[in-house]
Amino acid sequence: MFFDFIKRNSRKTRKENGVYFASLVISIVAFYVILSLGEQDVLVYLKTVESDAVDRLLLMIPILYGVSLFFVFFLVYFANRYQLQQRSHEFGMYLMMGMRQSKLFSMIMGETLWNSLVALCIGVPISLFLTELISLATSRLIGMGIIGHEFRISWVGLGLTVFGFIVVQLLAVFVLSLTMSRKEPVDLLNDQKEKSQRVLSPVWSKVSFLTGAALLLGTIFLCVAYGLAVLYLRSLDYRLFALILLIGICGTFILFRGLGSLIGASVKRKSSSSTGLFVFTARQLQENVLHQWSSLAISSLLILMAMVCFAFGTSTALNNSTTFSRTADFTFKGSEEEIVAALVSDQVTPYVNSYYEMKIGNFDPTDAEMSANTAAHTFSWSGLEETISKEKSSEEKERLISNLSYQDEPYFIALSSYNAMLTSINKAPIILGDDEVALYSDEEFSHSYDILRRALQDNPTVSIGERQYELISTLYTSNVVADRAITLSYALIVPDDIYHRFVRSSQDSWLWNMVLKPEFVQEKGLMQATYEVDQLMNTYGLDYESYLSSMGRQLFYTVAGSYTTFYLGVMFLIIANTVLGLNFLMQQRSTRHRYYTLAMLGANIESHCSSARNQIWLYFGLVISVALVSSIFGIWSLLTTFPSMTLSLENSMVIAIILIAFIVFELCYIWMIQRKSNEEIKKLKEIE
Repeated sequence: MFFDFIKRNSRKTRKENGVYFASLVISIVAFYVILSLGEQDVLVYLKTVESDAVDRLLLMIPILYGVSLFFVFFLVYFANRYQLQQRSHEFGMYLMMGMRQSKLFSMIMGETLWNSLVALCIGVPISLFLTELISLATSRLIGMGIIGHEFRISWVGLGLTVFGFIVVQLLAVFVLSLTMSRKEPVDLLNDQKEKSQRVLSPVWSKVSFLTGAALLLGTIFLCVAYGLAVLYLRSLDYRLFALILLIGICGTFILFRGLGSLIGASVKRKSSSSTGLFVFTARQLQENVLHQWSSLAISSLLILMAMVCFAFGTSTALNNSTTFSRTADFTFKGSEEEIVAALVSDQVTPYVNSYYEMKIGNFDPTDAEMSANTAAHTFSWSGLEETISKEKSSEEKERLISNLSYQDEPYFIALSSYNAMLTSINKAPIILGDDEVALYSDEEFSHSYDILRRALQDNPTVSIGERQYELISTLYTSNVVADRAITLSYALIVPDDIYHRFVRSSQDSWLWNMVLKPEFVQEKGLMQATYEVDQLMNTYGLDYESYLSSMGRQLFYTVAGSYTTFYLGVMFLIIANTVLGLNFLMQQRSTRHRYYTLAMLGANIESHCSSARNQIWLYFGLVISVALVSSIFGIWSLLTTFPSMTLSLENSMVIAIILIAFIVFELCYIWMIQRKSNEEIKKLKEIE
């Protein structure tokens, strides 16, 4: 009987507080998604190529889990405080009819436990489906394909999700219900009565006159924070970052403290010409802002953090997936006989499309040339440095000139080797004229590309030995090896005769690249194909690297950057919107007598609901607009601080989709709060 009573009350609570219940389900999904990260196909694969990095990432998961539980605890506490206050008259009636306080406490805890189990029954299947969908999508994107996918359930993640969620729920409600159950019936019955409006002390009355100044001061603080972020955040100085953060947070709180005066001034200007419930709507909004400015500021900061997290996660996922071009699948180092013998063997040949020697070596003339003429072993970037010095002054320009000045023995790349690489990836080979060389720079040094490309348009010269060679206008950046067998900041692509003249011959210093057959890659997927041949090459005992390592490293950065930031963004967004919604509903409930008064003056239900809907739009709009303006400068600073985060047309479309999803999410929350507000208004019997 008592259990049926608990289930009936729980069902009623879920129906009346759908916003909060939906937030709990989303929290469960977010918990399991992050806790099951170690069982995702991507992470299982990454453990084979980047095990140390993956282990460090997985060590961060408990920290994220703990932080999430902390946030969810306060969300549950705040939401249940609203629910229990709403039911205080009901609890008072139970006690008046003879229910013991201990049984009331048990009833509240039982309802919480039952609602938690219902939320878990809904959230866990959604979590399993979503994680499988994510795993399938990532498997498809990285080339593993559906065949490489395995259905996995993270039992540890599932257990922690259930345990953490129930403990947080019970702990928050325990604190609240303990206080509620100790109240006397008369206190509970009168708890829903409107509390008298707080009378401000003389000190606070004087402060209230300064809200206009607070608005101006908050705006100034935010503008200063925006300017500092755009101009100086790229220096990555933690002290400056802390200063920007402090000024921005203070500015946000001060701004919301002063927004009430702006709304009041707007009402005074338009009150004479306004119609309907305009003044009532504006005054309600003004009171909400004046009394809840701190929670509004916190919600705005949480939405800002969510936006920045989404932007960073999106940029990380999009840019790391295309950072390094694939030019070779394997790079071998060693003697030509051993390498070629392995590549032409019966086991390996079916997978090989082509292989070629990649001649790379330092500028180092022979002893004979050095003894005959000391000028023959000199090298200078002077022509290129002079052209770069004409560029407008910048930190990158000074860094580039400094780097070149230290490279008096740069690396040379044989033209035939680089052309063989270009041919293997279906690109046009380089054609060098007499006394011409080409400049090469690794993709990891893309921050200097713009300056170099502008400088190369003037065809500057470099000195090699006793002769001047002209740099052609194209900058070449395609990676010369499969991964990181060698990383060249700046090198020269030179004709073979120049290469052999100025680079000492050493078989051990030469590298060999191998490319897999395209039909094999298309059939298996790049990752599966590379992994299969990598396992085969392990049996030959050669010193080599594969593009598999590059893919694994990029995937790790993508997972570490995007999964965790998206997770935090979702949590921040849920908490901010739920707090906003519940704050509004609590304020509406505490001022419900005003709706009685409006009804007595002739206002109908529809006008009440219309006023409440407008209040909600403006209430959420104030918070979101401040967060949106701050996020523009925050994301701008993020993109300028990390130059590798570039935006292409395709990337812009993905970001637009995420922005649309964010807008839809906010609209859904606003719609749910409006619906709940309408239900509360229609419950007022005197209006009906």
